[in-house]
Amino acid sequence: MQAIYEGPGGQAWKDSKVQIYGWANFSGNISTSHPSNKSENGNFPLVYDIRPNRMELNQIVLYVERLPDENQTDHIDWGFRVSALYGLDYRFTFSRGWFSDQLLKHNSYYGFDTPMVYFDLYIPYIFQGMNITIGRIISEPDIEAQLAPNNLMATHSLLYGFDDYCHEGIFTTTKLNAQWTLQLGIDGGTDVAIWQDDPGRQVT
Repeated sequence: MQAIYEGPGGQAWKDSKVQIYGWANFSGNISTSHPSNKSENGNFPLVYDIRPNRMELNQIVLYVERLPDENQTDHIDWGFRVSALYGLDYRFTFSRGWFSDQLLKHNSYYGFDTPMVYFDLYIPYIFQGMNITIGRIISEPDIEAQLAPNNLMATHSLLYGFDDYCHEGIFTTTKLNAQWTLQLGIDGGTDVAIWQDDPGRQVT
């Protein structure tokens, strides 16, 4: 972004508050487990490095985003985020009907996903500020995160391999006071695209 700011139209980029950034994340493991004739996933249920004794490209991620200004109380502001992910970790972020053929039909170890595609609207006049998010998000109620900057380790807890990952719907985060924040949302189901005919597509 610094290079863009110092180039042609740099001030316009600053004024837009749109940022483009990302990262590449690799990991490796040494394991006493071995692949079998049926599967390469000798480390499973360990996630994400399910294949033993390998270096893996976990994720290359690109963000395009604008964050709403939530440090003010005098005007409504807006934002958005579009994320693109390529690597082994897509196997754990995809939703059925959302680029899912890579895994469900072809069992590809490396693939593409967009775990976050959403629009934000910040309204400072509701309690001490409410953010309304509409789109596809990474699940809110969790203790870990899929994206590398939020993790110290390449591996995750066993339950994390079975939790739902992405939700599509409308979600609100409201600051009630200095001690309490309330999150409410409605989504189309667990790891299922809203247009997908699937038992998991249930309003939640």
